[in-house]
Amino acid sequence: MRRVFLVLLAAVAVLSASAQSAVETDQALAAYIHANHYRTGVNTNPYEYIPVAETPVPKGYKPFYISHYGRHGSRSDWDGDYANVIAMYEKAHQAGVLTEAGEEAYQMICDIYRQHNGMNGRLTARGAREHRAIAHRMYEKYTKVFTKGSRKVRAVSSTVPRCIVSMAAFTGELLSLDPKLDVSWDTGERFMEYCSSNDPKDVKKEAYELIEKHAASFTGDTLSFQKRVFKDVEAGRAVVGSGLALLEGTLEFAAISGAFDYDTFLLDLIDEEILLHYSRNISLNLFLRQCNSAEFGDRRMAVPEVLNLVNDFVVKADEVLETGEYVADFRFGHDYQLLAFCSRIGIKGIGERLTADQAVNWPGYFFSPFAGNVQMVFYRNKENDVLVKFFINERETRLLTLPGGPYYRWEDVRKEFISYLN
Repeated sequence: MRRVFLVLLAAVAVLSASAQSAVETDQALAAYIHANHYRTGVNTNPYEYIPVAETPVPKGYKPFYISHYGRHGSRSDWDGDYANVIAMYEKAHQAGVLTEAGEEAYQMICDIYRQHNGMNGRLTARGAREHRAIAHRMYEKYTKVFTKGSRKVRAVSSTVPRCIVSMAAFTGELLSLDPKLDVSWDTGERFMEYCSSNDPKDVKKEAYELIEKHAASFTGDTLSFQKRVFKDVEAGRAVVGSGLALLEGTLEFAAISGAFDYDTFLLDLIDEEILLHYSRNISLNLFLRQCNSAEFGDRRMAVPEVLNLVNDFVVKADEVLETGEYVADFRFGHDYQLLAFCSRIGIKGIGERLTADQAVNWPGYFFSPFAGNVQMVFYRNKENDVLVKFFINERETRLLTLPGGPYYRWEDVRKEFISYLN
């Protein structure tokens, strides 16, 4: 049975100021997963818009320019072992050993597989809607930015199709709200020099030793899952060969189910203890390989593409301040680059220096969901004094590298950014 995606308002109830922390307690992480099982996948968590209170704009200052980097929206995943998972469920179905919940899981997994259709990493309909919604809120919040200046908007994208379609959805929404906007689009290999980056091979290799050690440190209760999907556990195991393999395969589909507009049914079949361990392992993976970890951060932050993105924010802001030609710059890329860039510039909650032991308690789902984004909003007064404010996933945030905030003098931020390049 196909289930309709539900917006989980419970997320707002459990999110507090502490959720912006880089390290949480086991109890807090468990509560966050309980409130929204999609968070299990961390970077496959569909975008969550979580409004929070904002610090009022200083008197006399008005926004005039937005500089943005956004990850593509919800996408299909990579077909690792999908066919074998389907085959196991098919055998169990034919043998008549599946419960009603097991049959529903089988049908849902088959439907996700059909929608995947052999296209790894393809933007889904939900992914496009995520970007349209972000753009819509931005335009409503900063209407005068788009209507009082030059009305010119510049958008560039990674060459990967899911990023290009995300760019089209985002800017398409802006144009639907204001057809008078003058939007330019571009993509190409040169833009990959700052729209995308990867962890160095040596970092990846060394990090995986720690990640695999953590993954192996936990053996959850798989029997509860098997009792939910099999009428008789022993009979079910005899048919599929391994109840653990079926659980792992189900989790592979479950973690991406939200991207296809399904509710959390598949995730709900699995004990939260297992979901929590799975999410912690992904958070550890992302933080060690892409963020400012104590073990690998120096090497990750030095990747040229990360510094190129820092430079691009500076160069384009300088151009706008000199010419006023553009009211907004939008860049569309990937989660690895989003995390590395936010780590490099010191976004609170991402840029902290964490060890591997600490990183397992990093709530990555709040910082790297599908359509995750960082925004810099520029303000100025009549004396032409310029301030800048940072947002992560539309939530006001601060920099770890500068005192004060959330409004910073652009000349201080610019100086700090330039220091990373030297």
